[in-house]
Amino acid sequence: MRRAVNLVLSTLLILALIVAAYFAGRTASVITPVKSTGTAHEAFYLAIGGSASTGTQPTGVATHNGHRTLVGYADDLVMIEKMRGVSLDLWHVGCPGETVQSMLDTVKGDRCYTPPTTQLSLSLRYLKRHHGLPGVVTIDLGLNNVRPCLSHLTVGEACAAQQTALVVQDLPIVLKDLAQAAGPRVRFIGLEYEDPFLADYLNAIAGPELATQTLFAMDRFNAALHEVYTAANVSVANIPAAFKNDDSTRVTIDNVGVIPENVIEICQLTWMCQPPPYGPDAHPNNEGYMAIAEAVAANLPKSNW
Repeated sequence: MRRAVNLVLSTLLILALIVAAYFAGRTASVITPVKSTGTAHEAFYLAIGGSASTGTQPTGVATHNGHRTLVGYADDLVMIEKMRGVSLDLWHVGCPGETVQSMLDTVKGDRCYTPPTTQLSLSLRYLKRHHGLPGVVTIDLGLNNVRPCLSHLTVGEACAAQQTALVVQDLPIVLKDLAQAAGPRVRFIGLEYEDPFLADYLNAIAGPELATQTLFAMDRFNAALHEVYTAANVSVANIPAAFKNDDSTRVTIDNVGVIPENVIEICQLTWMCQPPPYGPDAHPNNEGYMAIAEAVAANLPKSNW
């Protein structure tokens, strides 16, 4: 019993030290939302997906620990593109918990819309109304399919494989519908995913093995996503690289010890290593959302929109 208590206390101390080491000497990044101002080029931006597509971050309120913010990756992308001379008119349609199947209204689970209105139907209507205009559409779907398989300090390999297969089966339907509704000047960008459950590495004795298993599952899932997007001629934002998902280089942190680089990145860029009431939470923080925005922006032209 005493050993178990000591392991828990040690883990909490490591988490606190990692967070403290990262935030020491830093101030919270604040990004002012940017509105269309009639600059050199104007285009629309449709952000499709789950809660991360709306910039959700934890509130610290146990009964409602998450709210939409104005510092998500979509808002950050608007800022990045404005610096390039492109004014994006952003429209969020994302819904927390959205899966590929709830997007298609083949299963219940969409908490935002009442059928026949769905996130997909609204997106198709929006694209048709803006058919002749330049625009960008980010597609942030699939993580909510596999998240339940990995988020309970266990890794359901069969569950993750089954959900990955369902995404591979149904995501092409969503992409085809979007492509048919969009005009010729629309750029689609699909998002791959970081592995927030790498933070399990710090969970006492079984942590390293658990983190390895989640990374294996997420790597397979991202590879499947990449194939689906590539087959549909959709550009892919390499979010795993932005979060150093597969970089297991050992790094020494003062007063903490030797921790893999990918675990450190997850602690730095998400709320997974924060203690209650804000963590652990898989959503990116301000810095994490900016990293995602930069990975998305890498797929957009620097001029000639």
